[in-house]
Amino acid sequence: MPTMLYPLSRPYFVLRPRNHYMRPFKPYIPDNTPPFPDISADNAIDIEIGCGVGLHPILYCQGNPNRQLIAIEHTREKFDKFARRAAQHKLPNLYPIHANAISFIGKYGRKESVDRFLLMYPNPNPKPSQLNKRWHGMPFMGFLWNCLKPGGSITIVTNESWYKEEALEHFERVWNFPVPNVKAISLDSHPDWRSRTHFEAKYLKRGETCYDICLHKPLA
Repeated sequence: MPTMLYPLSRPYFVLRPRNHYMRPFKPYIPDNTPPFPDISADNAIDIEIGCGVGLHPILYCQGNPNRQLIAIEHTREKFDKFARRAAQHKLPNLYPIHANAISFIGKYGRKESVDRFLLMYPNPNPKPSQLNKRWHGMPFMGFLWNCLKPGGSITIVTNESWYKEEALEHFERVWNFPVPNVKAISLDSHPDWRSRTHFEAKYLKRGETCYDICLHKPLA
């Protein structure tokens, strides 16, 4: 899908005018887990944005017991399902958060404080005029990069080839990010692939190809 790229992306400012409304968030922490972790350079923190009903956060924390994941979901119905799943699994390294991700990260994110940002199948907002609603076109992407530790990564996963191509072009021309690693996933190329989200399971079953776009922040 062709789009017009912004010649320059305006900056994202954490400080807001007085009439800015910080959307509320409600942390949910399963029983017998440590207090909510501080997002700082001293902690190994990963953040998933828009985690839906929580399949990927649970699989991620099970597979990475030495990592801490803050998983954010804005939609109340999805978050409630996620919270019930988290309560059943009682993973000590999973921190479900009911919040608007931009508000939450904008308030608590600090420079070079996060190891990984994960965005699994974000809403592509396909209208050409809505580029600023796609993550690679948002000024907030620059804030995420600023929050990322040297050596950290931002991973965006999509099943839309036009979204992948647009994101790669935008990262290069607007953000001047390092060249991302792109992994194409299909059941033909990865017949034993374990789906990480319900969306991914549906896309792969339909014979579609999914794309992992991974940006790595240089160490220096």
